[in-house]
This record gives sequence, C-alpha cells and structure tokens, in this order.
Amino acid sequence: MKEMFLVRPFAARLAIAMLALATLIGCKPAENPTTALQSVSSVAAVQEVAAVEVSLVDKQATAETRSLFAFMQTQRKQSIMFGHQHDTTQGLTITTTDGTQSDTFNAVGDFAAVYGWDTLSIVSPKMEGDVVEQVKKAYARGGIITVSSHFDNPLTDQQKGEWPVGTSWDKTPAVVAALPGGEANAVYNGYLDQLAEWANNLKDENGVLIPVIFRILHENTGSWFWWGEEQSTPEQYKKLYQYTVEYLRDTKGVHNFLYAYSPNNFWEVTEENYLLRYPGDAYVDVLGFDTYGEVENNENWFKNVVDNAALVARMADARGKIPVISEIGIRAPDIEAGKYDNQWYRKLIAGLKADKDARNISFLLTWRNAPEGVPGPDGKNVPHYWVPANREENIQNGTLEDFREFYRDDFTAFNRDISGVYTIKTVAK
Repeated sequence: MKEMFLVRPFAARLAIAMLALATLIGCKPAENPTTALQSVSSVAAVQEVAAVEVSLVDKQATAETRSLFAFMQTQRKQSIMFGHQHDTTQGLTITTTDGTQSDTFNAVGDFAAVYGWDTLSIVSPKMEGDVVEQVKKAYARGGIITVSSHFDNPLTDQQKGEWPVGTSWDKTPAVVAALPGGEANAVYNGYLDQLAEWANNLKDENGVLIPVIFRILHENTGSWFWWGEEQSTPEQYKKLYQYTVEYLRDTKGVHNFLYAYSPNNFWEVTEENYLLRYPGDAYVDVLGFDTYGEVENNENWFKNVVDNAALVARMADARGKIPVISEIGIRAPDIEAGKYDNQWYRKLIAGLKADKDARNISFLLTWRNAPEGVPGPDGKNVPHYWVPANREENIQNGTLEDFREFYRDDFTAFNRDISGVYTIKTVAK
C-alpha cells in the first residue's frame, strides 16, 4: 500500500531490494551483509549480460529510447502509470512553472509518472511556453515524456486572425496539401524542422538525448482538426502520418522518438475500426486512444473505456507494441461547467483492473490544469482542469479524496514508483 508524503529511507529500500533479488535467485536472504551484496552483484552481472530484444519503428533509436520501450513492455503487466499534461508547467496550486511543482504533487506527494507536453511549446510561436528545462527536470526524476502535436493548419497558417483560423482547430482540409507536392508541404516541413531541432538538442546534463513518445496528429477519427475524418480519406491520413515519421527519422535524423498512434475511442469496439486509418506496424510503437465522457450516468462510457483499453492491449500483444490511454477525462463542456464525479478516479482504476486485458495498458494521461480556466460562453473564465487540487473546493466536493484513493491503489504508478526506465540493456531487432 502506498502512503502519501512518505519516502522510504534508502537503507530500507536497499534491504527490500536485496530480499527481492534473493527470492528471484532462489536462495535465503544472507545473514552477512557482505554475502548479501555479493548475491546482488551476481544477479546484476547476469542482468548485465542479458539484453532485451526490441523492435522499434526506428532501428537506430538511442539506447535510452530502446530501454524506455523495454521498460514499458514489462511495467504494463504490473501497474498502470498515471500521466498528466503540463504536470509541472500549469496548475491551480503551484507558485512556479519551472518544473519543480505540480498540482499532482501537492495533492498526493508525488509527480505524475508520465509528463505530457505539446508541439505548442516547441513550434513557433510556442504558445504554451518553452518547456525544455522542465522536460529535463522530469527526465532527471526518472519520469517519462510524451509530446502531442497540435500543428497549425499549414494551408491557413498565414491567415491567422479570429480563432480558430490558421490553428489546429481550423477545419480547412490540409492533409493532401501538406504532403510532398502539395502547396503547403514547405510549411508543414517547417513545423517538423523545428520539432527535429528541439528533439536533437534535448539532452540531459551528460549530453544524452532524452527519449520522447511523440503522438502524431491525434484524434484523427474525429473532425475537429484539419487532419480529421471529414478532412481526409484514410489513405491520405496514413500517408501524412508515414511521411511525418520518415521525415523526422530519415531526413532529420531524430533517433530519440517512440511514435504513437491515437484515434478516438470507438463505440463499436473492433480491430477493423481501429485499423481503418492506422498507418501500419512499421510506423507505430505505441497504440493508444483518446476518450472523454459525460460526468453523469457514465456507466456505459466507463465500460467503453475498458473495452477500448482491452482492444489496444490485445492488439499490442499481437504486434509487439505498447498499449496506452493517450488522453482521458470528463468531457467538455461538463468539466467547464464545474460538474464533477467524486468517484471518477476510483471507477476508472477499478474497471481497468477488473479486465484481464485492459489492466495491461502502460499508462493513462489526463489533460492539463489550466490556471486561469478558459473563456466561457459569456466571456468569463470557467474551470478547465482534470487533476483535483489540494484546495478547499476539491476537499469539500470529495474529488481530492477520490484522486488520493486512486493514488493509494497499489496498481497505479506515479513518478517515485518507477525506476530504471532508461538503463535496461537492449538490442534492436
């Protein structure tokens, strides 16, 4: 059972680790500390020799990127990691956005295991603010980084004025125009050039490239982005996804990305539906889906979440991929009307745990905690957050306790619950 705000002393953790290792190698715990440490060294030596074989989209992926993939393949059989968009760069209770504070930490005493950011912090004009230093801090904690892509509409990029013109939410079809030979290809390449420069310079204090799960043109089975279902045929979308991977990997030499595919949840949950716009196994490392549901009478939605999670888990097992819930939460406008379900997190983890396939997803990620909210219908700002904060409102309505119960569940993993993410020895298949 996890305890909030409690970190076990190093000596205790070492003793627990030695006991676990002794169990693994089939011997009794040594009474002599020196003998115990020799046993640990022996096991470590065996582990050093053995390398995990991984098959990635990028055969030249860095050792740390391969290790991240190998870690998630093992971890997902033991826990579901919690992720939060802008965990350390936006929040309702934080006093700085330098990467040292988060609403998650203020609520439960630990950071999210998976930190989400977006190309809106990478591609000019970086509307959500530069996050390089915050990413480095998250990585230094052993956290996992994922980046989604809200690329501006390359056809109308220069026509920005009244929102949403020129943004991701400008529904002017632009997929064909963004492909080679299209009138907006140079603009789209410009976005990818900036992303590649960011990725190729994203290094830790030792000069090691930081791995990133890059989620390409998500929610493509909806029609609110310029790459959506009504804006492109399945084949057109596939070509743009494939082109994006090839341009970053082969043209720009980005080798610290895992590539994620994430349509919306399906109400007819079939592999055929999931594969309709799927770009192919050669272009995808992570199989995900995005899903938002109503706050009331949400039993059917929660069941659908489990069904979709089970589907991607089975597909990932068959294809050697990583299954995730790439975005999940209470839908707009419910969340922005201040509606809540103070059993939401408990319902979510209980449903996933109870299904033999759904429980094998690697992580789930909730969206950002916007500090000022977002403009409502009357022009006044309304709530826009998905992690209950340690403040009176969330204490009184029970949502903070709900989130804390989710945290206490032994099957959820936060930042301190994961380790060795980037040090697994691997070999590329």
